[in-house]
Amino acid sequence: MGTNPGKKQKLKRHHHTVPRLLLRRFADGKRIMRVPLDGGEPKPIGIGDATVRSHFYSMQDETGQRDDTIENLLADLEDKAARVIAKVSDEGLWPLPVADRAVLGEWIAAQHARIPAVRRANNQIFDQLTKIMIAAGGKPEMRRLLEGQSDEPVTDEEVDALWQEMKDFSGYEAELSVNEHIRMMGRSMETAYGVMMNRSWGLCRFERKTLLLPDHPVTLMRDPGQPEWKGVGLANAAAILVPIDRRAAIIMEPPGVPDYVLPASAKAARELNRRFAWNSRTELFHHPDDNPLVGIELPPVRSIEAEFSQTAEDFIRPEGFTETA
Repeated sequence: MGTNPGKKQKLKRHHHTVPRLLLRRFADGKRIMRVPLDGGEPKPIGIGDATVRSHFYSMQDETGQRDDTIENLLADLEDKAARVIAKVSDEGLWPLPVADRAVLGEWIAAQHARIPAVRRANNQIFDQLTKIMIAAGGKPEMRRLLEGQSDEPVTDEEVDALWQEMKDFSGYEAELSVNEHIRMMGRSMETAYGVMMNRSWGLCRFERKTLLLPDHPVTLMRDPGQPEWKGVGLANAAAILVPIDRRAAIIMEPPGVPDYVLPASAKAARELNRRFAWNSRTELFHHPDDNPLVGIELPPVRSIEAEFSQTAEDFIRPEGFTETA
């Protein structure tokens, strides 16, 4: 049956922030156990309903129309990664050939870059910087803004009204555009891929113990030798932990040794699950027949991704910056 080239394809509205590939690996076929971090009752839900957000990866053109380019690219990458993960989890292949390692490295880099926490962090940083610029620019900046939007003279009353509105920083949030988030996601993926491919990869495969799946699957393990104020990122993480199956996880350590197999134990499973749990933001998942949360303390819901030592109020200059001698 042919297709109508003039017919517009229907957009994919529901996007998974944790890919279906991973959800299936922790499900009993169609269902997965969802554990909310807000104290709600754990319940099995359908894979199609887990971690879904409307148009999360949809870009927009100048008219506001959405397209599925990025979602389709992520789906293509997921299909390739699924075949590699099947070789590891179902066929016992390890270490991976270079081509398969590259596919899985790109897919894991995408998981690190595509998560809602990254978008939230970028928005929180953008919001803070925008409000600092408004605070420091003061009324002169409000006047320039109004004059740029109108051909008519701008009155002092109009400037004062806008300043009063904009300096109420708790009353609004500045956000990046969806397109800018997608561009930043692409740059983050490229950086993450380089870091991950340069690391040594270990595989920990369990026979009896099982793992849980956080809503943000790529977990960075802090180097205990680093000061707390430094934070932890891809470059300085002691290890990057990624569950790829309810019985298997990849551990990426600093480069220096060939890829290896990490001995599995109850202690290793418990430590991985503890770290996976604390990397979750609002929910985590596991197979309906498993109970990987025994002895694991659950974290609270996390909504703050970027913290600042100063607020925009600290920079308020109603008359803007003035020249000093």
